[in-house]
Amino acid sequence: MVSTTESSAEPTSPGASNPDTPSSPWASLRDRNYRLFWVGGFVSNVGRWFQTVAVPAVIWQLTESAAWVGFTGFARMAPMALVSPIAGALADRFERRRLLAVTQSLQALATGLLLIAWISGVRSPTVYAGLSALAGVFGGLNLPGWKAFTNDLVPRERLLNAITLNSMQFNAARTVGPALAGVTLAALGPGWAFGINFISFGAVLAALWLIDVSSVPTGGASSFTPMRDFVETTRWVRTQPGIRQAMLTLCAVGLLGLPIQVLAVVFAEDVFRGSEREYGLMLTMIGLGAISAGPLVAGRGSVIDRSRLLSWSLSLYALGLATFALAPNLIVAFGGMLILGAAHLTTGSVLNTVVQVQVPGDRLAKVLSVHMLVLTLSSPVGQLVLGQIMSRLSPRLTIAFAAAALATAATGFIAFGRLKPLDWDGEQRHHQTGLSSPG
Repeated sequence: MVSTTESSAEPTSPGASNPDTPSSPWASLRDRNYRLFWVGGFVSNVGRWFQTVAVPAVIWQLTESAAWVGFTGFARMAPMALVSPIAGALADRFERRRLLAVTQSLQALATGLLLIAWISGVRSPTVYAGLSALAGVFGGLNLPGWKAFTNDLVPRERLLNAITLNSMQFNAARTVGPALAGVTLAALGPGWAFGINFISFGAVLAALWLIDVSSVPTGGASSFTPMRDFVETTRWVRTQPGIRQAMLTLCAVGLLGLPIQVLAVVFAEDVFRGSEREYGLMLTMIGLGAISAGPLVAGRGSVIDRSRLLSWSLSLYALGLATFALAPNLIVAFGGMLILGAAHLTTGSVLNTVVQVQVPGDRLAKVLSVHMLVLTLSSPVGQLVLGQIMSRLSPRLTIAFAAAALATAATGFIAFGRLKPLDWDGEQRHHQTGLSSPG
């Protein structure tokens, strides 16, 4: 419940609080360090999509079970939630560039084990679910540091621009990676997909090595107490209306929206009688939709209230899910995925920006670990639950239910004014409400 002083605070629009916000959608790419980080991430993410497409396709090939596909997605992402407290503390304590080099190398190791398992003739779905879980552990250790590193590379007024460009990079990779992965899987098999992903980690490792660390802040935490810090940070988040609502919104999207990216393989092969190629193209459409929205959000998003942007994107998200669920053919399904991509980029950019603008710098990595806990717990639970429902009812009814539930949640957020605190600027909010900036 929001206190009286919090409710009476006048929200400040992002544009008003940041008069120097750049209007160019490419502003952050002018910085050499950020540009290296962006390009390295793009190449690595193209490779990562080969694995993202290959694992559900392998599980479906071995089991023909939507429940198994959902369980494997759960196995990959649930460990990310478990390591979130440690990951946030690590990102605060150690120099983030070195930390990212270690976590990226560990993720390459997990991919190498998947490659070895496939070329050795292992065909047990349990093995691939287990190795996906290991990859999830290493990915979870990487995520808070990766997100916080963006904050180290660009000034505060360019955060939304840089975060949106990160999302565009990820989705640009999605337009290339899944389509190439689908063709590779169909023509050469999963071994090649795992191998390409393994090699692609070299790009981000090279970028991290080339970044000029003289202008990048180093870790400053003097103690390493991850669980105590995590509990204390969670309590602090509950007192911040904007951050709290961002987490709640992320939970709704994670439960009801994100699972489609894994469960779409069931539509591709069972509903539309296609193959890995069609599944790859579905994910490519999400990337194209995101790239379409990216320049608008990066260039003009900083002068539009975040609450308004999010209300639009949540409505689009529900529309995209409904369109995909009820699509009579692949062409219409692709249209639904385009809508989903635009909505996903906008939603993710806004929620990430809220966290990075409203959280003091000394808390950022810890709050991002809570942010990642919500995402990496809600999404696998959604995959597990929707996968089970899908195996008992039908894919179309399951995703239509998810669309209706997300639309209901979005309507409630908008109708009761729950999105307004997202517009507050962190420093001005502390001044207006009398809350001191936590140390």
